[in-house]
Amino acid sequence: MTIDGLLRLATMAAASSGKAGSIGRTTGRMTAAALCASLAAASAIAAGGCAAVALWLFAIPYVGPVAAPLVAAGGLLVLCVVLMVVARGILHYRRRASGPTIAPGLLLGDALRLFNENKGTMLLAALVAGLAAGNSGRKR
Repeated sequence: MTIDGLLRLATMAAASSGKAGSIGRTTGRMTAAALCASLAAASAIAAGGCAAVALWLFAIPYVGPVAAPLVAAGGLLVLCVVLMVVARGILHYRRRASGPTIAPGLLLGDALRLFNENKGTMLLAALVAGLAAGNSGRKR
C-alpha cells in the first residue's frame, strides 16, 4: 500500500468517525495517531538511509571507494544486532519476585471486617459511584 492509499484511508476514517459522537472522536484521534506513527516510521527509515550514505561518503577517503560500502553495511549490521538484543530483552522480560506476599485469605478477612464496621459508608459510596457511572453516559 502506498502513502497515497494510506492517506486516503486515514481521511475516509476521519470523515466517517465524526458521525458517531465520542466513539467517533476517539476513532479520529486513533486514526491521527496511527497516521503520525506511520509517517514517523517512514521518516526514520529515510533518516537511516541518509546516515548510511553519510557514513559511506565519510569512509571513502579513509578506506577507498571499494571498502566504503562495506563500512556502511557493517554499521547497519551492528545497529541490527543491537536492536535484536533489545527486542529479545523485551520479549523475555521476567518479572522480579517481590518480597513476601500476604495471603489472600488475610486480605479478605480484613476487607470483611472493614465492611462490617462501616456498612453505611460503604453502601453510600456504592450508591454515589452508581449514580456517577449512570450519569456519565448522558448527553447534556
